Amino acid sequence: MRLPQKADLMPWGARIISSPTTRRYRQAAFRWKSLLKGESRVVDVFINPRDPFSFVLLHALPNLTNRFDIQLRFQTVWHQPGDMFPEPAMWTDWAIRDAARLANLYGLEGPGLHAPPTEARLIACRDKLLGLEHSEDYLARATATMGVLWQADESGAIGESGPTTPELEERLRKNEQHLSELGHYQGSMLHFRGEWFWGVDRLDHLERLLIREGRAHHPAEEPVWDKTWANLGQQATALVDPQPARDIELEVFFSIRSPYSYLGLERAAPLAQAWNIPLRLRPVLPMLMRGQSVPDTKKWYIFQDTKREALKLGIPYGLVADPLGPGVERCYALFEYARSLGREIDYMRSYARAVNAEGIRSETDTGLRIIVERAGLDWPKAKALLADQSWREGAEDNRKAMYGCGLWGVPSFRYGTVSCWGQDRLWLIEDEIKKRWR
Repeated sequence: MRLPQKADLMPWGARIISSPTTRRYRQAAFRWKSLLKGESRVVDVFINPRDPFSFVLLHALPNLTNRFDIQLRFQTVWHQPGDMFPEPAMWTDWAIRDAARLANLYGLEGPGLHAPPTEARLIACRDKLLGLEHSEDYLARATATMGVLWQADESGAIGESGPTTPELEERLRKNEQHLSELGHYQGSMLHFRGEWFWGVDRLDHLERLLIREGRAHHPAEEPVWDKTWANLGQQATALVDPQPARDIELEVFFSIRSPYSYLGLERAAPLAQAWNIPLRLRPVLPMLMRGQSVPDTKKWYIFQDTKREALKLGIPYGLVADPLGPGVERCYALFEYARSLGREIDYMRSYARAVNAEGIRSETDTGLRIIVERAGLDWPKAKALLADQSWREGAEDNRKAMYGCGLWGVPSFRYGTVSCWGQDRLWLIEDEIKKRWR
């Protein structure tokens, strides 16, 4: 009898760590800790003037304070570590565009610039925000300050400042140390009860937590920050020829190792089916297999956030068997075979569910056979193709095409001239489908 190996046990460890029960215990522990410190109402908010999502978040926060019994504690942060932001120039360009689209979705003010502010203006804004942190009207003044930075031209009220004072430097150091100690690495984040909430996109999770704690001012309170996902596909009308929208592919750039890609594929496939548009899968290598790093802090946040998003969307997740290395290679080696039979979507969904929700070890023949056969493929034929390396050229072509969209991470989507990054941006794709359909 073979003894269990570490790889056999890891999926079950992941399942326990991400279980709702573990999450509730973690929240309870942080709640008692906050009670002992007299901070049970405190929500930590980390603002980075470099980050346009922080500007959008500031505009959203009055809605929260008006509806819930909370106290916001603002802290300015600055640095964006290179290992957390592997393509900083691309990130900045994308963030400006994406923050503007998100703000428009919710009727908020977004960045009005097409290029980032100068470093001198960013530093001046940072120092001003640091100086405002203990003021009672921080939110209004910080929002106005960030508005001058992200909506005005160089003649705006924020000019170059003098050297940062030692007092402000020390405050910044403590803020960033606090961010790190709590377990995160970027701005535009809120922290409450041991959980992280990224900008406007994850406010619905915070709303639910506050409602469960009884912190809503109105007993019938419901989340309102859910427009990025709540109605996806509900207004779909199956397109038929000769509708111009019908002939355009929805391209999905994804990595079989990425949990967000798994969620993206599980959402994109029914969306394409609902509108009756073709879906084209374009696999790319995971970041770790193309020379980029993913630090543990980032991996942990992604894992926890994926579980939370999956629960919200009704998608199983948590029994994870990491396919990094051989599992990824074996997956991609069979992609063309699956596509030749018109089964590539079934195959990739089977594979993604196996490694993200079922703990199936895809690097083993036993595990891979389950994945292959339930997707309608022939195992002996598939097994004979595992040594084929021709898939690498296609994966690199897909990576280049993704970068050509100004995107570097997965999942990314392209429909016609519209491209976006993130499983929570499929609403942009559907908006474009609707425009073409009309």
